[in-house]
Amino acid sequence: MRNVAAIARRELSAYFGSPVAYVAIALFLALLGVTFFFRIPFLLPKEDFFEAKEANLRPLFEWMVFLFTIILPAISMRLLAEERKLGTMEILLTLPVTETEVVLGKLMGAVGFLCVAVALTLAYPIMVFAIGKPDIGPVIGGYFGVLLVGSAYLAIGLLASSWTSSQIVAFIVAIVICAVFTFIDRVPETLGLHSVEALNILSFNHHFRSIARGVIDTRDVVFFLSVVAASVSLASGSLESRKWR
Repeated sequence: MRNVAAIARRELSAYFGSPVAYVAIALFLALLGVTFFFRIPFLLPKEDFFEAKEANLRPLFEWMVFLFTIILPAISMRLLAEERKLGTMEILLTLPVTETEVVLGKLMGAVGFLCVAVALTLAYPIMVFAIGKPDIGPVIGGYFGVLLVGSAYLAIGLLASSWTSSQIVAFIVAIVICAVFTFIDRVPETLGLHSVEALNILSFNHHFRSIARGVIDTRDVVFFLSVVAASVSLASGSLESRKWR
């Protein structure tokens, strides 16, 4: 774990040593604020809490997840692709660390960045609590769900980054995978069909909505942790296979 922690600290320092991190967080908070406080029909068809005259944080979490499908692949696209492009991956793998430790360390660094970004959104629920008394359960569940979804997105982005030295390619692959698994449960509805349970099981949105209600089902938690574990395992295998080429 010492190697994982060292790599995570290095990765987190790299994030906040670059203006990209601050721009990404500022853009995230700005878009979140605009769509939360002002109703934009084609983005948030539901009423915001001002129009509904009640304290409702659901639009905040739903929009946060949507933004993450774009922002987190952009954040994670450099994790391994940049190392390969610069030729530093070979140097890193000659150190006394395993491929899994490298992958886990980079993922933990990215999750640390995610936690900082999410923590900065606490200003929104504080304002909501000032005008109403929302149920604390869905608020806690919403934030827990957001962190689980975000971690899964970052793990998928890390996996995509292990497949190529091009950050742009990694970004496109990650955003497509994240979008497919997030909105796959809406396909039957779009086609005017009945809900398909198999698609619900694979849908990030389906599991997130369950957690965001404030009732945390271990099946939903296990689903997201399984996505993270599978992505880490595949990314580690990808690094190991390239080492022997």
